[in-house]
Amino acid sequence: MAYISQDNILNEYLNFIRTADLISVSDRGVTTTTDTFTSAATGAETFTLTHTNAKNIRSVTYDGAAITFVTNYTYDLDVYTVTLLAVTSGKAVVVSYDYGSGDKVYPDYPRPDLTISSFPRIGFGVYGFKSEIAGFSNVLKSNWRFDVRVYATTSKQADQLIDSLRTANIAAYVSLKYANRIFPGSVIDLGMFEQEKGKNKIYVKGLDVHCINEYEIN
Repeated sequence: MAYISQDNILNEYLNFIRTADLISVSDRGVTTTTDTFTSAATGAETFTLTHTNAKNIRSVTYDGAAITFVTNYTYDLDVYTVTLLAVTSGKAVVVSYDYGSGDKVYPDYPRPDLTISSFPRIGFGVYGFKSEIAGFSNVLKSNWRFDVRVYATTSKQADQLIDSLRTANIAAYVSLKYANRIFPGSVIDLGMFEQEKGKNKIYVKGLDVHCINEYEIN
């Protein structure tokens, strides 16, 4: 049985946006590091990251070769672990990831009381999804939409962020596992809002991101 998990889709898309470096590591306030482990089991094995404030997984290698999310490994950053699905003992496992006390990319939207140092920023959420029957048995085909917003301190910065965001989503069309077949839709100028009692202006642009033809076969 196969069901779509909104949590899986959101977490993978968050990892994708953070790893794409649309906002630089220094601006996000995070540090990139690697942990090296040696497998001790045969079968699946879970490794705990050194830093308990990990934000995103950049890559995982096993025995010197890059491996693939979902196919070869999973992660749970709520408990800061990476699980390889099939290992043999004595092999090197290297995990590259970002960690830090904060971030500038979140699966939500910023509070109006944030200071100017909290920007630029990217926030997103699921705008909606629609399912329909797609076969003679219990098969559903679903289409999702993300509402992704960039928040910037200048109009030019907002334009550059939205362009980079579009490009990243186009390049990732079929490379994600849970949010497969994604592509950018409309770009919307959401204007600006005054922040810190009118001392600063934050420019906001939105991008519709579509995730189509996700099947649930049960």
